[in-house]
Amino acid sequence: MSSGGVAIRLAQSQSHGSLLRTNTAPVFNSNRSEEGNRPATGLSQTMSHNSRSTQLTGSTAFTASSTTSLNPSSTSASLVPAPLAMPVQGGNVIATNNIINQRADASRSLYQICVNLRQRLAQVPGFNGHFVDSDDEDEAEEDMDPVSSLWRCLRKGTPLVTLYNTLQPAEHLPLPDTRMAEPKKSKMATFKFVEACMKDLHIPPGDVFALSDLFGDDTTGFVKVTQVINIVLDVAEQRGLLLTPQAEDTSESATAPGSKMSYRQHVVRELVDTERKYVQDLENLHELKKTIEQKGIIAGDVVHDIFLNINAILDFQRRFLIKIETTNSQPVDKQEWGLPFRNYEEAFNIYQTFIANQRKAATIAKDNFDKITTADHPVVVDFNTLDGFLLKPMQRLVKYPLLLKVHHAPACAIARY
Repeated sequence: MSSGGVAIRLAQSQSHGSLLRTNTAPVFNSNRSEEGNRPATGLSQTMSHNSRSTQLTGSTAFTASSTTSLNPSSTSASLVPAPLAMPVQGGNVIATNNIINQRADASRSLYQICVNLRQRLAQVPGFNGHFVDSDDEDEAEEDMDPVSSLWRCLRKGTPLVTLYNTLQPAEHLPLPDTRMAEPKKSKMATFKFVEACMKDLHIPPGDVFALSDLFGDDTTGFVKVTQVINIVLDVAEQRGLLLTPQAEDTSESATAPGSKMSYRQHVVRELVDTERKYVQDLENLHELKKTIEQKGIIAGDVVHDIFLNINAILDFQRRFLIKIETTNSQPVDKQEWGLPFRNYEEAFNIYQTFIANQRKAATIAKDNFDKITTADHPVVVDFNTLDGFLLKPMQRLVKYPLLLKVHHAPACAIARY
């Protein structure tokens, strides 16, 4: 068995016990068939979110609308579960705004960030030449995506000089000496860009990116790079220094408004939307860990025992989501949904340590929860919420086989092997 398969098997074996803790509010299945009390069949049952991690203190039941459905006759625009409902005095039910129930924001994914950033950079006078050179290099790569393409383009350093000089500063940034060898030349240009951002644009040192963020291989670092570049673009836009953007072609869309989605489209949307949601949950958990470390709320070894290798898991899942969104952007007849899972099968081994120690991590988090709450982060609004986030990795792993099994359904070849 591959190491990736071991991680999923481990998650499946652990999930039977750890999803049912003593602090879990009871959950009642509201999705019943009309004939007798037999549970409704189909993917809507197996893919429901009736797990402890999505329960809040005092929550006792799901409303029917909060259950994901993949019924082919449904025309719902979103398969992301609606916010959980909680009973209040008088028996009325209100939706909660707990962070664990927030819908996925497509614009937050690194794939979408880079697609949008490339469109903005195309408005910078003289920048398209950098894209032409980069695109020529990309053609030699079989597995290129918008994130990798933009990342490689910006690593040359000179595109950053072009961007900054668009602001028409009193002193233009000079291009590095052509006799300088790589990667020293690219790093010198990048250093000048970062230095100018702090000096002239007054971006705080803690908000600019380090050279390792751009020239390293961690997606968290590259996210910071994109944030700084967007700040510079905002300044250029405010000064009226960008070119007029070309109108986007919206004549084609995967599903026309008001049309009925096919079963396959429902399944694909479920996969993409829930993957985005999962990565954003990991980002929230990583942000909490970073806040705790910066404030020195608990000892470093305790932080490690709770969050384990969440940094590496987040980096991996961002990369996996990039491949999922890249596949989703292709024509339907070119989409090979099994390919990302095959290519990343061994990489899923990264979960083994986290899952094997998940129960211990939850216990330590509970023992230190009073201190952790001083982080003043929405993930620690109550312990059930934090506990739910710590369960997310295990829950996501056991869901992948369910998503891929739907290709056995009639007229729904979701994964081509």
